[in-house]
Amino acid sequence: MHEQTIVKKVLFWVFTLLLPVIILLVIELLLRLGGYNKTEQKLFVDAPMQSEYLTTNPLFFNRYFPSFTPSVAPNTFLKNKEPNTFRVFVLGGSSTEGFPYNYYNSFSGRLEQKLLVDTQGLHIEVINLGATAVNSYVIWDLRKSIMKYEPDAILIYSGHNEYYGSFGVGSSQFGLGDKIWLKRTILTLKNSVLYQFLESIIKPKTPDISEDRTMMAQVVSDSDITFNGEVFQSGVVQFNNNISDVISYFKDKNVPIYIGTIASKLKDQAPLGENDEAVKVYNEGEALYEANEKERAYSKFEEAKELDPIRFRAPSAINDIIRGFEERSKVMIVDVEQLAIDSSKSGIPDSSFFIDHLHPNWKAHQYIGELFFDEMMKDSRLKKYYAPNSVATRPEISEFEETYGTVPILRLTAGYPFVKGLSQDEELAIFKRRYNALLTNNYEDSLATRTWLNQEPVPLALTKVVEMNIAKYDTLNMARSYMSLAHWHIFSEALLKKGVEYPINNRRSDSYNVLTLHLILSKKRTDPFFVNKLAGIYMFNNDFERAEYYLNESKKLNPTSAELMLNYSRFYILQGDTVTATRYFQRYRSSR
Repeated sequence: MHEQTIVKKVLFWVFTLLLPVIILLVIELLLRLGGYNKTEQKLFVDAPMQSEYLTTNPLFFNRYFPSFTPSVAPNTFLKNKEPNTFRVFVLGGSSTEGFPYNYYNSFSGRLEQKLLVDTQGLHIEVINLGATAVNSYVIWDLRKSIMKYEPDAILIYSGHNEYYGSFGVGSSQFGLGDKIWLKRTILTLKNSVLYQFLESIIKPKTPDISEDRTMMAQVVSDSDITFNGEVFQSGVVQFNNNISDVISYFKDKNVPIYIGTIASKLKDQAPLGENDEAVKVYNEGEALYEANEKERAYSKFEEAKELDPIRFRAPSAINDIIRGFEERSKVMIVDVEQLAIDSSKSGIPDSSFFIDHLHPNWKAHQYIGELFFDEMMKDSRLKKYYAPNSVATRPEISEFEETYGTVPILRLTAGYPFVKGLSQDEELAIFKRRYNALLTNNYEDSLATRTWLNQEPVPLALTKVVEMNIAKYDTLNMARSYMSLAHWHIFSEALLKKGVEYPINNRRSDSYNVLTLHLILSKKRTDPFFVNKLAGIYMFNNDFERAEYYLNESKKLNPTSAELMLNYSRFYILQGDTVTATRYFQRYRSSR
């Protein structure tokens, strides 16, 4: 009897203690069944009208920001990973996203191009998860979600947003200071819809990130972060801890990690904060550069950046940590900082490499993508598929794309912290003068400016550019713009065929046609039309090895197509085998 009493008491207390947990689990279940916040739960969702593909869900990123949804690249990849696929995830902030350019002009876009055209027999998928104001906390939080999708490589370019990015130690957005454990706990709890529900009720109202003030101007809580001070060190510590955990996680899963050193403009960029010593040192750097003492000038410019109390540019301590990972964790370091030095006209990271204080310009994005590519090609899994491509050369972006990226920079640099002490009206007046100059320029500049100002669909504007180039018989620029348009309409077979067909016989546009066709063929295609076109271009550029490879790929899709027979006839004529060429030509005539 006594034992029964003890058992009852134990069960009573166990039930009493578990009851709150059970209630919370039931509420969680009911909220999920009811579809609460359903659209924000998954990092990837089905691509529109293409259920076998996934695309990044921008609403997922709401968890990291209290008042806005950052834009993310709408990359698509197969829901069920196929054999012989190399899948890459790219992580970081706005530079990784490609800001201020459209996502396909980012360094990950150029990396994807290189992987597509300079390998043969491998299916390539590059998923860019870069987003504005993302820092190491977001990368830490994303790691487990990414692992579900079987990555073959992880690329990281991050470090600028440790102070003012999401959960940054100097940000006004969450105000959680330097408590790493607390921030990680909150990020973990955000996987619960019950927590999300409670958070929506109790979190303080925050003003929306308005278009009248730039985000940079609104997120700065501590605008005087002293070099080597407590807040400064907290930013460095959080980066080290978070990225170290990310590296350990992926290395345990045998996923290679490539981390880029972080780069920012030193020359041509005065300190953003009001610090007399920083300004003095920067001016000394300018004087030394004018005196042709470049090494000493470099040191002064870097010192001025370190002393700058507004810390949008990452301190050199971040790169010290990144370089240390190579020895401590055996990750692959991609030296973007050295690239910025080598590629800048002055030999010091300057405005020839950066479009503002830290975002690379479109040419620099290409250099960075190629640098990551070169490092990745050391991987034996990729190296055996490496086949350098002499037809697809480094592309130029269109005037529309370049101007579309220029307009947000004009807005950014019209206000704080680039210009201080101005009212919103004064900032907007400066910006208006700047964009009016573009509106009165040529058609593409005007169209790009209006598209950005009015937040109109980019694909619609690109269609107008393509139509204009067709009307002008400008095949080269038409092919260049169509390459951009293809990213937005990658599943539109009719549109893609039209774009490929028009410039196909113009050898000057072959490089753009090859890049576009490889992009198109990176998605599952059952129509041999695109494969035949690609084989033909390689044939006419005397790359017979690639031509034969794609003729064989076309044969797998439709071994009796008329265009395939004609291509084989051309192929053997160019090879000097007239007998085989005649046989294929006869088959071509009989198949029509």
